[in-house]
Amino acid sequence: MEDAFQAGHADVIARIYGTDAERYVPEAAVVRGRPAIEQAWKATIGRGGNRLRVEVAEVEQEGDRVHEIGRFTISSPDGAVLAAAKYLVIWGQGADGGWTARRDIYNWDIPPGQHQ
Repeated sequence: MEDAFQAGHADVIARIYGTDAERYVPEAAVVRGRPAIEQAWKATIGRGGNRLRVEVAEVEQEGDRVHEIGRFTISSPDGAVLAAAKYLVIWGQGADGGWTARRDIYNWDIPPGQHQ
């Protein structure tokens, strides 16, 4: 995901989501479905260049569901922090045994535009 973000490949990031996934982003309507999620990622990462750093803090499985909690930071090529947040992703296991993100939510610690 980090490499895809830097390269500007929203399509690669969108593949982690299930077809009926939902993203809950700050100050915006719920984004529903993989195509809409891909478009939202395209708007976020543009052509790429910035770096995404994901730090997973906890992963816990209960049957065909997993929740993942962590933090992420987005920084410019020169290392300046552009945004930082904490997140929760709920993963679901499909009939084929594969895992996809079903729900994704995050809250800003450092909103975009409030650089450090």
